[in-house]
Amino acid sequence: MFMLELLTLSPIIKGLILLVIAGISFPVTGVYLLRLNLLPLRFMLMHGAILGGAVALSFSWSPFITTIVVNLLLVLLMTNASRSLKIDTGYISMFFMVISISLAFILVYKFNVQAKDTLSLLWGSLYTSTWGEVAAVVVFSFLLITFQLVYYRKLQAFFFDREIAYTSGVNERFLYYTIVLLTAMTVAMAMKIIGALLLDALLLLPALIATFHAKSLRGVLIWSSLWGGILAIGGFFIALLIDIPASSAIAALASVVFVVIYIIKRK
Repeated sequence: MFMLELLTLSPIIKGLILLVIAGISFPVTGVYLLRLNLLPLRFMLMHGAILGGAVALSFSWSPFITTIVVNLLLVLLMTNASRSLKIDTGYISMFFMVISISLAFILVYKFNVQAKDTLSLLWGSLYTSTWGEVAAVVVFSFLLITFQLVYYRKLQAFFFDREIAYTSGVNERFLYYTIVLLTAMTVAMAMKIIGALLLDALLLLPALIATFHAKSLRGVLIWSSLWGGILAIGGFFIALLIDIPASSAIAALASVVFVVIYIIKRK
């Protein structure tokens, strides 16, 4: 009865919608990160999201929009620098990670941003989302899934071997930039939902779990979305039931599922 009463509240409904949509769509970018070995990129984007939040709090801007813009700018700078200087993206992302967090703390100090507001960047603020932010996540998730469906065959070739894909007529530069930009936006939106510290619970763990039993790229993509949705919904209701943050419940549930399936796979 108590849980049914909670589900009548607007912040709870918005949080549930956000988690369902994000849980189904966001793990797709987790698959991209794993396939292209771009794991260092997510650290840069997490720090970029913190910088975006610090900028927003310092100048009273929208944290949601500012974080997305800052991450997109960082991605463009990183990819251009990596290609022009011929330096691995992992190395160049480390540089931008350091400079991002440095600028973030400078802004927090200079503009006297409250500690509780700074911590919200790390823990997320699921239940303070507006309907506009919910709509933005829904539209972005639709575009992400559409991109995957339209370019599925080209992405198969791209993930198999980028040079072979290029010689076969695949615009690998376009695919790479699009994947990185989609990842940047995913991280920025996920930061709003579950925060920086538990980001991987929504992006990477569903993709990793899917790799344990899926045999193809299509299978990994489908199963990562299914697991993401299951973990998001399950974590949400566990959080309501025992009164803990939804992000922590999702991360704990995802970790348990990961360990159980890993043990079953080993046996």
